Amino acid sequence: MTHSQNLDEESVQLECESNDNLPEFFKIYMPALSSKLLRIPPDFVDKFGEDIPTKCRIERRGGRDMSWEVNMKKVNDCWFLEKGWPNFVDENSLRDGDFLSFCYVAKSIFHVQIFSPNGCPKRENCGIYKEKKPVAHINGFPSFSSVINKTHLEKGYLYLPVTFSKAHMNMEIRPQMEATLWVKKKAWNVGVVRYGDGIRLQKGMLKFWRENSAKVGNSCTVHLIDTKHLSFMVTFD
Repeated sequence: MTHSQNLDEESVQLECESNDNLPEFFKIYMPALSSKLLRIPPDFVDKFGEDIPTKCRIERRGGRDMSWEVNMKKVNDCWFLEKGWPNFVDENSLRDGDFLSFCYVAKSIFHVQIFSPNGCPKRENCGIYKEKKPVAHINGFPSFSSVINKTHLEKGYLYLPVTFSKAHMNMEIRPQMEATLWVKKKAWNVGVVRYGDGIRLQKGMLKFWRENSAKVGNSCTVHLIDTKHLSFMVTFD
């Protein structure tokens, strides 16, 4: 686990900390997930109620103030920053592991601060110099592999190994708890249940297997990429 993944809201000095009522959230940038779309945490979206803006402006404060017009879009019951977001990624030369802190300071306006994986603020590029675009990868996240069998596909579930869940998912499993499974840039919400000493992904797995054309004998690798919101990246071999 990288240093950036150990950061939380309290470890970052936000511009908006003078007003505790301003909504805020953070994300760790991962090219495989976030180069085209950035998922907005559901708890943050709930703060808007029925007044979710479809267009917003992201402002980066510093030596030279800059801003980007970005659309917000709902996909599979999740909200994302989409049109305009790739421009923000490119012009700020975001790299794998960069830490982004967003604060909603006014109607349709976000202030963002960017930190490198070493925890230091990232300097603005201001269009003068652009780093080489990162290669999309998900190395460094805890993972396990499973060979898909007939029961997986007919019953619709996936067991998480007990050793994996105990080492990386020391959390209370609540009724109707959900996890998000990502394959490339598409997401599926599935139910999470406690099963004996382990954890099982269940409700919604039939649809997940079907829509990813999973077959008996295929191998899938599951990467735990976000423990707070319980998100996994799944790759098929």
